Amino acid sequence: MKKAGILLLIAVLIAGAYFKFDYLAEPAYPEEPELFVIESGSSVRAIASQLEQEGWIRSARLFEIYVLINDYQGRLQAGTYQFETGDNIFQIANQIVSGRAANFRVTIPEGFTVNEIVSRLSDFDHLEEEDLLNALDDQVLIRDYFPDDSEVVWPQEGFLFPDTYNLSYEMEPVDIFNTMINRFESHWLEELENNKNSYTINEYVTMASLIEKEAQLNEEKPLIAGVIYNRLAQNMRLQLDATVQYALEERVSRVLYGHLEIESPYNTYLSSGLPPGPIASPGDNALAAVLEPEDSDYLFYFARPDGSHIFTKSYEEHLERLREFR
Repeated sequence: MKKAGILLLIAVLIAGAYFKFDYLAEPAYPEEPELFVIESGSSVRAIASQLEQEGWIRSARLFEIYVLINDYQGRLQAGTYQFETGDNIFQIANQIVSGRAANFRVTIPEGFTVNEIVSRLSDFDHLEEEDLLNALDDQVLIRDYFPDDSEVVWPQEGFLFPDTYNLSYEMEPVDIFNTMINRFESHWLEELENNKNSYTINEYVTMASLIEKEAQLNEEKPLIAGVIYNRLAQNMRLQLDATVQYALEERVSRVLYGHLEIESPYNTYLSSGLPPGPIASPGDNALAAVLEPEDSDYLFYFARPDGSHIFTKSYEEHLERLREFR
């Protein structure tokens, strides 16, 4: 009976140790899950303590034991991590060893300007607007096909490709912008370079940016592209409200006659030809329209309230259709 009691006690102790171990290894479910940042040079003990304090694990000691048993010392990688709330202590340790840093997802819509892209990125807590703007001065972000006109505020305007990006939290602002420029190059640079017309890459992207801001309907973009080509061929000023909007310090809901007098190389009511550079980031449809414009005799158009346009061949017809429409 005495021997049986000892065996029972041992069994109870083993069971208790097992259940405690199992409990400590379970997901801790922090109340407010946030990114977990490991600074370079952090020790195993410091990382374990930080994980426990921030609510990701139940036992710093068990984390240390697991790292020791698996010979992970020196293999825990610094960086920013995004653990799942259901991850247990072993999954967390393995992720830190693998160095699977956290990513964030950002969508840059077609027609965004550099300033709007910076604003969108600065919505993420780890990216400061000032750092993003300063990064744009880095020569790494300059390409030989960018506009070199001194009137251009941002040489990268129009070349930060609109798309959805999965970016690492470890990326510096320069790397983020370079990723966007590389995306433009991989999608369109060769096609623009090989086009047989006599325009430069900057001029093509500038025209595409005008189309992007003028056209709400994708099916009208080739037709608007054709109008721009027609007006350029006849040395007519483009007279596009979108270029005036870009020249203004603040965007207005409606361009008025007074706005048309603003002195700027971007004001196509006063300046002939194309603006010195793009006015926004054009997407695939606008860039395709530049390379394959719809052939027509149209020289004028105006917008309906639904975003579609009425196209005309002469100024007299343009005025007549405006009167009819209004």
